[in-house]
Amino acid sequence: MYEPMYFRVLLILFCIFLLGCTEQAQTPLRIGTNTWPGYEPLYVTQKKYPEFQTQIKFVEYRNASQVLNGIINNSIDVAAVTLDEAVKIKTLGYDIQVVWVIDESFGADALMSLHYDSILELKGKKIGVETSALGAYFLKRFLEINQLKKSDFEIVNLEVNRHYSAVIEEQVDAVLTFDPVKSKLLAAGAANLFDSTQIPGEIVDVLIVNRYDFNANQQAVLSAFLAANSKTVAAINHNITPYFHSLNNRLNLPEAQFYASYQQLHLFELDKVTDWYAQVDTQKQLVKRFSSVLKEEQITSQDCDCDDLISSVILDMVRNEK
Repeated sequence: MYEPMYFRVLLILFCIFLLGCTEQAQTPLRIGTNTWPGYEPLYVTQKKYPEFQTQIKFVEYRNASQVLNGIINNSIDVAAVTLDEAVKIKTLGYDIQVVWVIDESFGADALMSLHYDSILELKGKKIGVETSALGAYFLKRFLEINQLKKSDFEIVNLEVNRHYSAVIEEQVDAVLTFDPVKSKLLAAGAANLFDSTQIPGEIVDVLIVNRYDFNANQQAVLSAFLAANSKTVAAINHNITPYFHSLNNRLNLPEAQFYASYQQLHLFELDKVTDWYAQVDTQKQLVKRFSSVLKEEQITSQDCDCDDLISSVILDMVRNEK
């Protein structure tokens, strides 16, 4: 008498189990970014391949601080950040790993001023900086190279989505910013007083994940996506012109500014990613420098235990898919 009911209950439970598995398998990989030319090929790749339109979901943030909060709070699975930002949250106790390197800035990050043409003229004036993100390190290097002190200026904490309006409305006298804001300020007549060509190799963008929350299925999706993205980047590096509209969808730059912007960063193809990973000593020195600056600026209270910060697992998977 009870057997049919027993088997019916088992069948219902089994169906619920299958439904749960299906939903888990279909959960897209959430990648968080702010707006930066180096991240745009990721968006192009997702639109180009139908499978990634369901497997990948981009979460767009207004600034880097929001991206960092997204990975800390597990609102996203993968975050596009600068390497110094990765060192920062690792030092603060979050067990993240760098799993990919995207690009290197070579002029696309800059100190821009609308009314002052020299650093000397800027002394005593207000400089807007997103101090919770890359801006803190960039500011430190600007001061070091020009033999200046932070007290020579009035530093205003300013998130990047406010940089352009703050300069135009004269709320600050200069900003340490990056493209597309840099190009838009240039077009408005601003002067470039310092940029990342003066610190080559130091501003690199990477993808990070929460190490213990990133499962095998997510690794497989990300590696397949990055293998496809490497082909996109290779095509862009060969001839960017056909990609003008797709890359410029979020940047919204005039044509001349768009091409100038991409001349000021190096997009990493697979071979370049591999080369970067092979430069272990250079990475260690750079991470040590980031850690030291963060501690000096009292953003962190200790040195980074970063021995396992950079992981080549995804790179190995991508190379096997090549």
